[in-house]
Amino acid sequence: MPILIFFLLAVVALMLCSGLLVFLLGCVRRKEINWLVEEEILNTPYEKYYQNILAGHRFLKEHNARPVKIKSDDGLMLYGEFVPSDAPIGTILLAHGYRSNKCLEFGEVFDFYHNKGLNILVVDQRAHGKSEGKFITFGVKESRDMQGWIRYHNENIGYLPMILSGLSMGASTMLYLADADLPDNVRGIIADCGFTSPKEIIATVYRNTIHLPAGPSLWVADLFARLLAGFSLTEKDTTKSLRHSKLPVMMVHGVNDGFVPCEMTRRGYDACAGKKTLLLVEGADHGVSFLVDRPRYTKTVTDFLKENLEVT
Repeated sequence: MPILIFFLLAVVALMLCSGLLVFLLGCVRRKEINWLVEEEILNTPYEKYYQNILAGHRFLKEHNARPVKIKSDDGLMLYGEFVPSDAPIGTILLAHGYRSNKCLEFGEVFDFYHNKGLNILVVDQRAHGKSEGKFITFGVKESRDMQGWIRYHNENIGYLPMILSGLSMGASTMLYLADADLPDNVRGIIADCGFTSPKEIIATVYRNTIHLPAGPSLWVADLFARLLAGFSLTEKDTTKSLRHSKLPVMMVHGVNDGFVPCEMTRRGYDACAGKKTLLLVEGADHGVSFLVDRPRYTKTVTDFLKENLEVT
């Protein structure tokens, strides 16, 4: 009997430790790369995107991007930058992905959207960049933050048509709003390589990294997420929000994505009840569809904008 009790206690301790580790590695803010320092970037996997990052910084500087900020529903100061168009027909709100940066992910598309006559409102997600926050919540609380940015836009910039756009976690952040009660000037969502839910993407990364099923570790990680970060790994799912979508949605994914499986976007697209467009890019890894097939990407986005914003 003592051996059995010891064994059970050991199993429980192992579950608690593994679950805590999953939570700490997945959700807690870490020291970030200084995206303005070349040496730091060149010593990371982002080295090959250095010129793209520079293009983003250059765009924001040359267009005198205006710093903007809001307070989240839970009291965090969140920061972003705003670049007005000379004759705006609308605004695009851009949300970057997990442990990433706005210039890494949007450096090459700022010009494209700006030339379409769109204001650029690009934000640092909570627990990233200049924004406050200790915990990343995989789009759960971030989607509420986006509603705050929409309010800020409508009250301070104008009641212009808006497109919500995100990449990776930013895409999921926006897709969680597909069935939300948003102002009627929000006209659509462009979601590039989003995942379905916090639970599913963590389980996928766990399985691909450790080559074991996440199982009980995820249950414990969810407990820590609820207790310490105030959200649940099962709280949101893009397939559920898309089943009741109130907005036109364009979904993009690289077929060769090694981080967020392309199948997650396919499932979201199949579930979507509203107007929808799907662009799958052969040969593209995570978040680089625009770079791999720029002609198809820009044409598909232009068609989407033309249909929903009447742009040329």
